[in-house]
Amino acid sequence: MSRTGKSGSFIVLSAGTLVLVSVVVALFALRRNADTVTTSAGTATSTGAGIVTVSEEAVIDKLKGGWVGQMAGVTWGAPTEFRWQGTTMLDLSVPTWRPRHINAGFDQDDIYVEIPFLDAMRDHGVNCSWEIFGDYFRDTEFRLWHANWEARNNLKRGISSPDSGHYSNSLHADDIDWQIESDFVGQMCPGQVSAAIEMAWRAGHVMNYGDGVYGGVFVAAMHAKAFTASSVDEIIQAGRQAVPAGSEYRHVIEDVIAWEEQGNTWEQTWQLLQDKWGEDDRCPDGVGNPLNIDAKLNGAYVLIGLLYGEGDFEKSMRISMRAGQDSDCNPSSVGGILGNYLGFSNIPDEWKSALELSDRQFAYTDYSFNDAVNVNLELAREVLLMNGGWISGTTWYIPEQDAVRPPILEQWPEDANDQPNLNASAKVQQDRTVKFSASASDDDGIKAYQWYFGDLSYADGPDVAHTYRQDGTYDAICYVTDDTGNTAWQVIRVTVGPD
Repeated sequence: MSRTGKSGSFIVLSAGTLVLVSVVVALFALRRNADTVTTSAGTATSTGAGIVTVSEEAVIDKLKGGWVGQMAGVTWGAPTEFRWQGTTMLDLSVPTWRPRHINAGFDQDDIYVEIPFLDAMRDHGVNCSWEIFGDYFRDTEFRLWHANWEARNNLKRGISSPDSGHYSNSLHADDIDWQIESDFVGQMCPGQVSAAIEMAWRAGHVMNYGDGVYGGVFVAAMHAKAFTASSVDEIIQAGRQAVPAGSEYRHVIEDVIAWEEQGNTWEQTWQLLQDKWGEDDRCPDGVGNPLNIDAKLNGAYVLIGLLYGEGDFEKSMRISMRAGQDSDCNPSSVGGILGNYLGFSNIPDEWKSALELSDRQFAYTDYSFNDAVNVNLELAREVLLMNGGWISGTTWYIPEQDAVRPPILEQWPEDANDQPNLNASAKVQQDRTVKFSASASDDDGIKAYQWYFGDLSYADGPDVAHTYRQDGTYDAICYVTDDTGNTAWQVIRVTVGPD
């Protein structure tokens, strides 16, 4: 794959890569015999053989829609941020939108904090290590708050990722930060929900833990599904299934969906949510006052906007904003997800007509809007090929990932609790197959194991075998959780292929 520099025009695959994917297409074509069936409005089709096809034109349009959606939501809601705490916003208090407002998004931390992660993956690959993510985040100079601020301080003090976001080193571990910034993860995994989950889990531990990471997993999964979904409900279900049962974050999701299904208005659902979860915030800045920066409560406001907004771009962001608390970040997530679903071309003109595409740069970066889309597109191609998909001409062949496997259960303990003792190993076999084995002990008992193989895939169980598609060196991560949800992990570097 060509790794060209940033520019104002969209990048293309190198000639060598096109030859490679053409050969792959020919091989797969021999195995395909099912008819193509349209699954959404002319943008995604299923071959009936576990593959969804999307035109590159549609992928680019949806990428642009996702970036402009993020910018629209955060700039529209910016004047309202944390002005409504523990109460809903009156409709007449919603700021008036003017097309020129979109360009204030270039100065929003909700957007520019994503850029160092794009740079890390552009320079080191989409499967780059925890340490690389941490290094790029550590070396930033922009202003930060809450979990981001604490994590960067930890990294500068020599506490590496994922310890930088661990609850033992940060009282902000459950804060909203990764949920805000994870949009780019889903956008580089079009239609590939499992890959989005793996990447969000890996990168999110730079600054968060447990429910704080699940916020990013939830949002990233919905972004990924939005590229190929035929309804907003499909998008929501992808996010729902991406968060493990037993976590508080999943409990909040189930509550909101159940209350909506009972026929409540969004305001009634909001009140039920407030009564049950409104004071559940362990952030030291939120203790003893109505401010709530907790990921799961604000994630519920994202969900409320999607559930009750009926796919309408403006209505969905408005509802999420009116829910209050972090009322610019939440409509930004909603706008980005719907931007991936609708595409730039279907977003009403008042939200994009004044956007400066190629000249203005995001604060603290050298990225224009077009640059962000170009690099996002380049990385999305890399994800697709690593996942076993391919590109032929102007068509993307995306492996379907509808059987969503959530990450392992991880929860910040209420009381002092030791991490499990874990011992993991790997033995390389032939044909790029590796056998992984782990054993763990804990006074609370061991609940589950999970392996992340370093190639955007993962599996459950203490003993698993995995075959890598390509020769190379990979950082595999073994996770174990005890019966309280407290986790431990171990990284094993494996090399497969010729010595």
